[in-house]
Amino acid sequence: MKIASEAKIDAVSFDGAGGGTGMSPVPMMDEMGIPTVYLEAIVLRCAQILRRKGRHVPDIIMAGGFINETQIFKAIAMSNFGDGPFVKGVLMGRAPLTAVMKASYYKQLAEEGRLPRAFAERFGTTPEKFFITVPELKAKYKERFKEIPWEAVALYTYLTDRIGVGLKQLLAGARKWRLDLIDRNDLVSLSELAARVTGIPLAHEVEAEVIERILD
Repeated sequence: MKIASEAKIDAVSFDGAGGGTGMSPVPMMDEMGIPTVYLEAIVLRCAQILRRKGRHVPDIIMAGGFINETQIFKAIAMSNFGDGPFVKGVLMGRAPLTAVMKASYYKQLAEEGRLPRAFAERFGTTPEKFFITVPELKAKYKERFKEIPWEAVALYTYLTDRIGVGLKQLLAGARKWRLDLIDRNDLVSLSELAARVTGIPLAHEVEAEVIERILD
């Protein structure tokens, strides 16, 4: 963070996934990284110190095990102390790749007539039927839709229909309509350890004074 600040770097990514190089021993790659929530707490402390000293604070991109919209929401909200979030986005690797690889596998099963019966009865026997965003993409790309690989359709579906819609639902529930508006007040800790690591209060501690004021 110090180097990035002094060099006025635009953005830095921090990865909570297992660390190590390709030639590292397996225990190092599996067990010697700093878990993502702990890592973000450390990085946010650095960001606050830099901001307090009036130094350049690079945008922060978090990575490490992000697979759903709830985790993205928490990573961004946790970084907003009132002046906008330090964390501007997340990096995702394995989850989108899994969507692509599953699409390739199920496309092959469909071509070979080997789809599981329960799956075929519920979702259909061809990719045009079991990929839910096909009508949307056909309407947008018309004749060019046939040029889009099914793997790309699956990736689009995962990022927009799962992650995108899920984030919109969470934002609606928080009554905030942009990601840069969510903050630490939109979160609670469910364990004392989480509260100690993040500084976010436990559920029964949140807005205790508001409850008192309402019932007064």
